[in-house]
Amino acid sequence: MREGLLPAVVIAASSLPAFVLAHGFARERRRLATLLRLAGLAMLAGGAGLAWADGDRARTLAVALGMALAVNGLGLLVLVDALRRRRRP
Repeated sequence: MREGLLPAVVIAASSLPAFVLAHGFARERRRLATLLRLAGLAMLAGGAGLAWADGDRARTLAVALGMALAVNGLGLLVLVDALRRRRRP
């Protein structure tokens, strides 16, 4: 396995919990399930991007920055959704 491919595989594999959680929330909390699926897809895309970058520093930095913004933005939306749900009676 190439040295640059290992982080890509780790990132892609770490998206699995997001998909499992999305499946668990699919019936009762559709918005949350959708956000979790999108976060999982962003992580899969980040893994594919890291594989594409193949160790090139500039590409790796661009992919990592894009993935961090996407995943953290979606994580923030998950948090907002959870807080809104908590306020409802």
